[in-house]
Amino acid sequence: SAERPRLEGTVEIAGCSVDLERREVTRDGQTHELSQREAELLRYLASARGHPVTRDEILQRVWGLDPHGITTRTIDMHIARLREKLGDEALRTVRGQGYMLV
Repeated sequence: SAERPRLEGTVEIAGCSVDLERREVTRDGQTHELSQREAELLRYLASARGHPVTRDEILQRVWGLDPHGITTRTIDMHIARLREKLGDEALRTVRGQGYMLV
């Protein structure tokens, strides 16, 4: 699949302000730090906003892994942490297709 554009700076997601450079999420006046990997995952999902991104694509593009034969809970755990910081409604699971930033 084609490379997605790389986002910089601040993006608005589900009522949260996300500073991708400083790796901070501001939600309801509270600031939460993002890990490097969470920030990269969020940046990638934001570049594809409105379109589901498969776990294989995330593994390849964000983790730099060959997804063939890999079953990993790592992505699920990172998605769960992002939902905690951004709110459940920010990230949608698209059955059979992957994850989508709303």
